Amino acid sequence: MKRPELEFPLHWEYKIIATCADATFDALSSAIAAQGFTEKPRASNVSRNGTYVTYTVRMLLHSQEQLDGLSQALASCDGVKYLL
Repeated sequence: MKRPELEFPLHWEYKIIATCADATFDALSSAIAAQGFTEKPRASNVSRNGTYVTYTVRMLLHSQEQLDGLSQALASCDGVKYLL
């Protein structure tokens, strides 16, 4: 399946479902900073039992390479279950 063409720069919003732990937030923040961004993930919904949390991070991306690199870095963080 062919990927849709994206026009850069563009604002991109990630939704990250991860374990509810300080270490997960720190790993996400570090991954974002390592890619050269200053944005921090914002916690929103927490699961009923407090096991999982949804983080949102919105940023301005300038290339497909930035998008791919950041997606890979976030998905590889400990505690991340889904990256949307």
